[in-house]
Amino acid sequence: MSNFWGPLLLTQLQWHLSRLYETPTEYDIYDFLITDPAIARAITPQGHCSNEERLLVSQSEQHLDISVYVNHKTLTQLNYDDPLKDLHEGNLSAFMLALESVSHFQYLCWNANYDKSVTLLELELQAEVDKYVMALTLLRTQGTTTDTNTVHRRLFNNVHFHCDLEDQDRSRYQAANHYAAKYCRNLSDNFPTDQNQPDFLSELRRFYRLT
Repeated sequence: MSNFWGPLLLTQLQWHLSRLYETPTEYDIYDFLITDPAIARAITPQGHCSNEERLLVSQSEQHLDISVYVNHKTLTQLNYDDPLKDLHEGNLSAFMLALESVSHFQYLCWNANYDKSVTLLELELQAEVDKYVMALTLLRTQGTTTDTNTVHRRLFNNVHFHCDLEDQDRSRYQAANHYAAKYCRNLSDNFPTDQNQPDFLSELRRFYRLT
């Protein structure tokens, strides 16, 4: 698996998030990864949306069983069009899908290490923030843009929700999008130029740890 995809993109993204938030974990997402849609369908509870990215969790009193599904077509695309080198409109959707899976996995594992429960809304909200921060950081590093308004509009306004979503799930995704948009707008207003400044990092890490 890792040889086919060359550099372990998901592991790289996990490392970036872990470093950004100072949230190390001993678990590597590749050890929990499923890329075969048939296997993902078989272990996904009936009635759940069959999207291209899923975090599958089974909880007992003693532990969590976790699987992460990302469609192999997405990973193959990103292998040949690496967003860490050049993020653009052509690979943006695939990058966001992969990053969402990493965000969910990292957030859940880190909180579980401290016996902290998380809600589905918290998982989705944090993923939306991660997408904005990572996209803006990559684009600035690659010399593509420093325009936070353009990035904000692209990620929070130009969105569509899966047509098969149940009303409760759709409401959760809409709420996550809405509140992440407000938070990220506040970030761009308070830290318009340099995302490596200590105050910006402190704010991100404070938010990550909120209940």
